Amino acid sequence: MRFYLFFLPLAAMLLSCGSAGESGKPMLAVTMEPYRFIVEAVAGDKWQVVSMVPKGSSPETFDPSPGRMMTLGRCRAYFMTGGIGFEQSWGVKIAEMFPSLPMIDTSEGIERIHDDPHLWTSPDNMSLIARNVCNALCRLDSTDIDGYVSRLSDVETMLCAVDSTIRARLATGADSCFVVFHPSLTYFARLYGLRQMVLEEHGKEPSASHIKHTVDEARRLGVGKIFIQAEFDKKHAESIARELNAAIITIDPLSYNWRGEMLNIADQLKNGKE
Repeated sequence: MRFYLFFLPLAAMLLSCGSAGESGKPMLAVTMEPYRFIVEAVAGDKWQVVSMVPKGSSPETFDPSPGRMMTLGRCRAYFMTGGIGFEQSWGVKIAEMFPSLPMIDTSEGIERIHDDPHLWTSPDNMSLIARNVCNALCRLDSTDIDGYVSRLSDVETMLCAVDSTIRARLATGADSCFVVFHPSLTYFARLYGLRQMVLEEHGKEPSASHIKHTVDEARRLGVGKIFIQAEFDKKHAESIARELNAAIITIDPLSYNWRGEMLNIADQLKNGKE
């Protein structure tokens, strides 16, 4: 935000400089890596897709550099998740900086859970996201509608296969509840009938009373696994793990390898899997 006023007079110039990336292809932007995966799958080879939030950064707190914003200024469209922290902080400013840049809300049609923004962590939501991406690309580039529709069909086939595989793996015996520091698996848990117990308290560090309640409830339910992400402090998870004699498992729901990570989470939930 420190360079916001600096960028306002540059917005028009950036857009007028062309929209080709280093590859020579026209560019599309997404907020983060799982969306780069799905947009690339539908868009095909004719587009270069870039993530605004780089690998290893949290989209909840990321503050873009001037160079990152210059990249966005060269893009033909920006595919948004529909409400994660980065977009809430920067969405209005981006629209002001680049008024001719289409900003696509890929969350249209998804039933939200208490405004939870982690929509991509279930195959059913990803299917709706892919359809929204396809519709936007067909509007943006009417010369390849058949290609976008065909690739969407392939993506939906892949998503159905992922869903079926997850269900089969969980059906062979899996934990029905788990503890996680950040509530990144809300939609995964809803889809597969699991209970997610969250250490964060309304997006903030948990209080002592909240930790005690979580430990007591997790012990009552026999929870044996605690999920953490590399982007978040794991001290509270480690403390609870000692209390419960539970395993700490690092997951990466922000990974570009969306398919592999969803299957990994299902595997980690299987009884006896650590």
